[in-house]
Parts: sequence; C-alpha cells; structure tokens
Amino acid sequence: MKHAGQKVSVAVYVAVILFSMSTWMDVVGIWVEMPLFVTTLPEGWSLPSYLAIIIQLANVGPAVYAIIHKFQQGGRNAKSKEDCKTTKTLDAEVVLTLIIIIASAVNIFMLSFLWPITSFIGGRLRSVIMLTQMVPTALTSCMTSLVFLPYMARFPSSYISAHYVGQGFSGLVPALIGLIQGAGSPPDCHWNSTQFVNDTLPGNITGMLNVTSSFIIQSKKPLFSVQVFFFCLTALFLLSLASFCCLNFSKCGRSEMIGHVSVVDISDKFQQSAGEPTSEIHKMSVNDSNLPDHDTRQRYQLVHANSETVQSAECKTEQSRSPKCEKLLEKADNDESIASEQAQAAKATSVKMPNRVFIWLLIVVGVVNALSNGFLPSTESYTCLPYGYLVYTLAVRLSSVAASLASLSTMFLPRASIRVVFILTLLGLVTAVFHLILALQSPNPVLRGYVLGDIIVVSKSSY
Repeated sequence: MKHAGQKVSVAVYVAVILFSMSTWMDVVGIWVEMPLFVTTLPEGWSLPSYLAIIIQLANVGPAVYAIIHKFQQGGRNAKSKEDCKTTKTLDAEVVLTLIIIIASAVNIFMLSFLWPITSFIGGRLRSVIMLTQMVPTALTSCMTSLVFLPYMARFPSSYISAHYVGQGFSGLVPALIGLIQGAGSPPDCHWNSTQFVNDTLPGNITGMLNVTSSFIIQSKKPLFSVQVFFFCLTALFLLSLASFCCLNFSKCGRSEMIGHVSVVDISDKFQQSAGEPTSEIHKMSVNDSNLPDHDTRQRYQLVHANSETVQSAECKTEQSRSPKCEKLLEKADNDESIASEQAQAAKATSVKMPNRVFIWLLIVVGVVNALSNGFLPSTESYTCLPYGYLVYTLAVRLSSVAASLASLSTMFLPRASIRVVFILTLLGLVTAVFHLILALQSPNPVLRGYVLGDIIVVSKSSY
C-alpha cells in the first residue's frame, strides 16, 4: 500500500483509524440515544437543549489548554540549548491521550448504569446523573482536537488520511449501532373496556349491564437496551486504547514515526562489513520529542540531513573497504533532491488567499458550527417529534450517518472552490430557516400526519 510516494504500513494505518475513532464517539453515542432519553427522562423535549449548552461550555477546557500550552512553549524557547538537550521522561501528548481515552471509556461505562437516575432539585425532577456526567464526556471529546492531531505529526503525512477516516468512523459506527438497535416506541396508554349484558328474563325484563374498564400500557421496545448500547461503545473505546498503545509502544508503530529514524542501524551494517568499531557520530539520531515546533516536512528534511551526514562521514573513512558506500552516498543525494523537489512543489502550489475571502471563510466556519453543533441539535426534538417517534429516531441517527459520510467524502473529492462553498452555505442556511419554522410551529407543524412531511423532515435532518 502506497500513498504520496511513501510506503505505508497497513497495520499502522488501521491502528491509526481505530485510535482516531475515539474522538467524538461518546458525545455522538449519547446523541444517537436521544430518542430513548426524551421519552424517559423528566426534561423531555428540552433535554437536547441542556446537553447542547453543556457541550458548548466544555470548549472552555481546550481554550485554557491552548493558552497554557502557548505559555509553556514560549518558556521552552527561552531556555538554553543545554536545558533543551535533556531527554523527556514524561511525554505530555501521550499521557493526555491515554487520559482522554480512558476517561471517555469510564464515563460511558458509568452512564450505562446511572443514566436513568433522577432526583428533585428546586421542587422539580431532574436528570442529575445524565447532566453531570455530560460535563467530563464533552470535555474529553473537545480536547481530542488539540491533542490527537499534534500527536499525529509524529507520523508521515501519508497517515493523516487515516486520522480523518477514524474521525468519520467516530460518528458513523455509533449511528449504525443505533440503527441496528431500532426505534422502539414510547409508552402509550390505551383504554380497554368490556361489557357484559345478562339474558332477557321472563316478562320482558332485561338483566343488568356490567361494564369493566382498565388502562393498558403498550410500547415496542428496541432490539437492545441503552445499557447494551453503552457497553458496545465502551468496548470500542477499549479497542481504541489498545490501538494507541500499539502505535506508541510497539516496535511496529514506533518504526513508522518520523523521529524514530535512527542511524545506529546503518552504522551497525558498516561495522559488520568493515569489522571496525562504530564512531561517535553513528549514535546520532533525531528524536521527535526534541522537535516540538517542526512540522512534518521539516522533520523529514532534518532526518535525511542527519542520515546524509552520518553516511558521508562513514563512507569517507570506509570508502576503500566497503563497496556499499558509494550506493549510500547516491541514495542520500537522491533523498535530498526529492525533499527539495517536494518543498518547491508545495511552494509552487500554495496560493495566497485574499484577506476578504479569508475573513468570509472564517465567518462561514463560525456560522456552520453554530448551526450544526448548537442550534439545530438543541431544537431537533421540537422539529421532529410532532411527526412521530420513528421520524425523530431516523432523523437523529441518519443525520449522524450523513455527517460521517460527508466528512469521509472529503478524502476522495477534490478541493472545493469558493463558489461551491458559497452554494452549500446558502443551502444550509435555507434548511436552517425551514428547521426554525417547523420548531416555531411545534407541536402542530405543516404537513404533520402526512408521509410527505415525514420524508421532508428526515431528509432535512440528514442534510
């Protein structure tokens, strides 16, 4: 398997996908089960609004982390070179990644048992456990954007597509599990009455009329419960944790890291062929922990520059004895020329964007995120539930599938132009306005009770 001219390990590629799958899987999983929550928990239709507010407030955590990281980065730059030479005994990115995945797994596992628990607050019944547990769940998901992507900078750029595929799976897999689970139906009370009339007595006298009545509660349960659904998510988080451990601690994963390119192996080959001890220069290697501010291309060039230095020095001392030296020198020159050509190609393809276009795109990103992550999910219950429980369930779960497939399609489709972005943004705004109109008309929106209305609502949510 090759990508962008570089060899890609299939095992590492799959491990990156499974590791990146843990990004937003817990939040999406809770949202997929929202149709079952709104019919069970006391907040009812207002529950999505509460959870949307909690998720947005959780973005304070990444903001604080970014500020602290910025100050720490400035402090590291001010240190002397001798201080920077000390080897890191504790990798912050690795530790934070482990904490995020483990905390997400623990949160989902606890919710599988505690989500139905309620208590009285201010004279009203509240879902205390669900609302409280949503805080760490949303915080860990929001932190993945600032922790996982910098960690992926340790690998070649050919693995970044696996990271985004894993992010798409974080919404696709819970949504598919939810579709398999089925919609079920909320509890519904039916009036059952039975009449008994006695036979006609002699003398045209009719007997007494006996009527018995009772309430029957009927509901169609889904294929499996919310607890089983959360167990499945917990197992997926453990799978992501195992994949990350394989990436970071196994020999197969670390061999693919950019900073793991070591010249010791090359020097060992020289030592075996020449029969002489290795010089001090052979022990040089590039460690990614000492290069926190270099991007992938810079690290690539630095590694090859280091390899070229070692190979050139070795070949100068062993040129008369080892016939492999000339080949290694040629390979180092070829690597350097390839790196320079890639840098020139990247510089040639980069286009300077006008300031007005850049500002407009920032506004589009802000509006789209405000609609997709805040406004639309929080009011979806008022828009879809009047059309029926099945419509609401399909709208919630198919929207997660559509969003995941849309994010995955960006890996295969060409880069969109400004005109395409403008047209898609306009269509999204029209859909959002239609969503608002239906929410304002709730509980009696237009086309309620018609199949056409059901199709339009499900299609709108999926878009």
